Amino acid sequence: MPHSIPTPPGRPPNHLGAARPPSGTGNWGRFSRPSVWLTLAVLTTGVIPPLHAAPVPPSELELPSAVDEASGLAQSLRHPDWLWTHNDNINDPGSPQRVTPYLYGISTQSGLTASLELQGVTQRDWESVDAARIEGRDTLIVADSGDNRDSWRDYVLWFVPEPGSLDSRKTLQVGPDTLLRYRYPDGPADTEAMVFDHHSDQILLLTKREDPPRLHGLPLDARVRVDMSAERSNRERLEAAPVTQASLIGTMSRLPPTDPINWLLSPLTGSQTNRPTGMALSSDGSLLAVLTYSSLYFFHRPAGASWDAAIQRIAASRSLPRIDQWEGIAFSADDQQLYVVREGSGPGNLIRLDVPASLQPDSP
Repeated sequence: MPHSIPTPPGRPPNHLGAARPPSGTGNWGRFSRPSVWLTLAVLTTGVIPPLHAAPVPPSELELPSAVDEASGLAQSLRHPDWLWTHNDNINDPGSPQRVTPYLYGISTQSGLTASLELQGVTQRDWESVDAARIEGRDTLIVADSGDNRDSWRDYVLWFVPEPGSLDSRKTLQVGPDTLLRYRYPDGPADTEAMVFDHHSDQILLLTKREDPPRLHGLPLDARVRVDMSAERSNRERLEAAPVTQASLIGTMSRLPPTDPINWLLSPLTGSQTNRPTGMALSSDGSLLAVLTYSSLYFFHRPAGASWDAAIQRIAASRSLPRIDQWEGIAFSADDQQLYVVREGSGPGNLIRLDVPASLQPDSP
């Protein structure tokens, strides 16, 4: 069993939670070893791959120990080999206990991590993060949208500039430049799935505890500037912002179990397994991936079609390796693969899966 890398007091860890020996083993999936791939390639094809070929990302990673309640995942736009993730808050969002709000960058190639401390924000129950290019600036969108008890009147999206460089040796600090405070037209709704659709300049939100789930939209131009110079607390800044009402786009098709046997045997059996916990949108805006504790569901939107029509029909689906608390999802930079993250610590809490061949961008 690999040993944990010690973490300096008061600082989040800068590397993956377990040491990685120089040979490339450790946290990395066994099929990521170059020697294994080379041997298999020669035995099955008789062709030796070129030595300059791009490295293959591992199929599994272990997140740093500081990330034990991962609730969101985003592919970085500025750093193609990096992902962003975060904790939600604590196990009981209603508790007065609070944690320092961090985003964590994870390198899919080297295993290094970078820590981004968000200043001037609140963290009630963060559930999702996405990356967007807004007005020519690479931006991270953090959704404080969780509401397990349906007890909050409104929610907030924080828009944070993505750093131009990442340093695994120190914690970077940044504050939001805009926020979007919102509520739903018919009362509170727990939401863990959020993406930015740059084709329509709107934020998409998919409710979790409704069967079937409902898709809402928020206009990007509803966000307002955050005045960090004002002598106000973070909470006062938030409460001074206007509230925008989300618009109902449509009701999604029901998400049936993709593996009925495992579904019946799982301790999470029941309505828990088909509740949306994450959502990702391909870079061309045509493919929406929806994550649950047990499965992945894909919805295809042809050019010119509306989301209301697209979410009525599941284009493809697949089971996850096991039923677990999978909480975040992101397309790879080339849209050929998906990264999926789960709550908890230990090996395999970040995995990589292929997008079905029939739905990949270069498919006929």
